[in-house]
Amino acid sequence: MKKTSAVVFFSFCIFFISWVVVESFGFNKLAIQSEDALPSMFIPVTVIKEKTLYADTYYEMIREEYPNPDDKNFQKDLTPFYFKRIVTAQKDRYISAFPIISGLLAIPIYLLPVISGMSVTWLNLIILSKASSALIVALSGGVLYFLLRKHFYVSEKNSLILSCVYLFGTVNFALISQALWQHGALQLVTLLTLWFIFEERWFLVGLFTALAVLTRPTAIIFVPFLILLMLNRLLKSLAPRSYKSVVFYFVGMLPVILFFFWYTSFYYHGIGNNGYSNQIFSGWLSRFPEGFLGLWFSPSKGILVYSPVFIFSIIGALLVIRNGGWRLRKNFKYVLSACIVFLYTMVLSRWKHWYGGWSFGYRMASDILPFFIFLLVPFVESDLFSKYKNLFFMLFGLSVLVQVFGMIFFDGVWHAAYDRGFVDTSWLWSIKDSEFIFNVRRVLVKLGYLEKACPKCL
Repeated sequence: MKKTSAVVFFSFCIFFISWVVVESFGFNKLAIQSEDALPSMFIPVTVIKEKTLYADTYYEMIREEYPNPDDKNFQKDLTPFYFKRIVTAQKDRYISAFPIISGLLAIPIYLLPVISGMSVTWLNLIILSKASSALIVALSGGVLYFLLRKHFYVSEKNSLILSCVYLFGTVNFALISQALWQHGALQLVTLLTLWFIFEERWFLVGLFTALAVLTRPTAIIFVPFLILLMLNRLLKSLAPRSYKSVVFYFVGMLPVILFFFWYTSFYYHGIGNNGYSNQIFSGWLSRFPEGFLGLWFSPSKGILVYSPVFIFSIIGALLVIRNGGWRLRKNFKYVLSACIVFLYTMVLSRWKHWYGGWSFGYRMASDILPFFIFLLVPFVESDLFSKYKNLFFMLFGLSVLVQVFGMIFFDGVWHAAYDRGFVDTSWLWSIKDSEFIFNVRRVLVKLGYLEKACPKCL
């Protein structure tokens, strides 16, 4: 466990200190990456101080800083998209329009400062939310390392390499570890679910499976595959024990299901009033195969563009197929990982914001980053790794460089200059005006080699 703790500690320090350095030197002043993360920043405060999920006390403070784009002068009294207005007989209440688990996971970080009388200011909340999101992703990196060592039987050296790929060669570095997105919480919960499946602790498997869906509803896409992995483990057991394990699994789900029905009925006044309920059937507007190809290859959002090291995940999947695929029990977890990666990107490619809106890189695919890492295992454990090691580390280094650029330059300027929304997505396919090339031009502007980074930039 010492190595696991070291992975958590050092990755947390790198995530948090990177932001401190970037902020201190004035490289990037966008401390809050997206309004999507605003409610989660305040949930720990309202829970600890006021024992509620409602953000009423801080609503005006939040709205004044981040108003509804269609009501910047507050003339229409429009609620910002990141909140739900709950109309009651006494007064209107305001609550997160998004799942609340990432905010609840941040409570331990907030607890001591809040009970000690910390002032609720933007700066204080930014620091606490940065520390919380960095810790959530760092913990997921520790769990990943543990899984690779104990249950994937990967050598210590290669486990450290793959954990570093996960933590620093993906959008976990520049995006997910820098704000209380749902994605970081889902990755942690998913990895814990896998841990408990391999440890055959079925009550906790049920608990965390349900929690994954509650953390981010899109987890429902890959949960069936986690259940298949569980059943594969159960097949090794005697029948009576298997039946008992299934009972424990469903019993484990109950606390999460009851919690969901309680807080949606108490705070949202019904499941139908939940933030995502009105988008379930209306948001699948992307054209196929553009969204699918875009998730993988778009110059400004593609998985293989922002993390080119994942080319070897595809090679890992091909190695599994060549070596017997699903017919060998030892390969089953890799086959499921490949299925999850393919199906998840296929389904999300139909979502109108498959590119993740105003965010850095392939945010919408970040939920399944652990499975990309698992698919690297067959490659790094094969003879091909020693043959193509230099290429692997070159692409890993390039992946990290892209993330460093994200830490420094993701401030919304590129989106403001080029983003035309989901109706016309041609802006996502330009190479010369892609986000990375745009940021290279910004460096050249700083060095005095260019006058400005783009025609629209001041």
